[in-house]
Amino acid sequence: MDTNGKRILLNVAYFATEMLVMIFCVLFMITMTMRGVATYQQVVYYIWSILLILTIVLDIITLKIHSLKFIVGLIIAGIALLCLVMGVIVYAGMNTGGVIPYFAGERFAIVIAFSVALTILSIVVFCIGQHLIELKNSNVKKGR
Repeated sequence: MDTNGKRILLNVAYFATEMLVMIFCVLFMITMTMRGVATYQQVVYYIWSILLILTIVLDIITLKIHSLKFIVGLIIAGIALLCLVMGVIVYAGMNTGGVIPYFAGERFAIVIAFSVALTILSIVVFCIGQHLIELKNSNVKKGR
């Protein structure tokens, strides 16, 4: 496949994945409210989701200016760390004798599954954007 075709497919994948992240963030916030997740979890995950959406917007900006991608990577690493820490806190708050009770399983699964999936998708968005920048820089060096 030629470089132009790769760039087109990467752009489609990049923007589709970004839209997916933003839609899932909004869906995550709505689902938490509807399922009665604990208030402190809702507050932390609302802030986390808004921070993730802002990071995705910053990633679009850094892709357009072809620099400062490192900052986005650091923010995504921080978001992933917060996801891990909150997962442990949620587990510690919901478990009974090391096991999540049946009545709390759905809320636990919603919070953990959405946050982990969104973290993975944000890492994928970062990697695709980085590859797009490298592809653009290699084309500039080749004179295309």
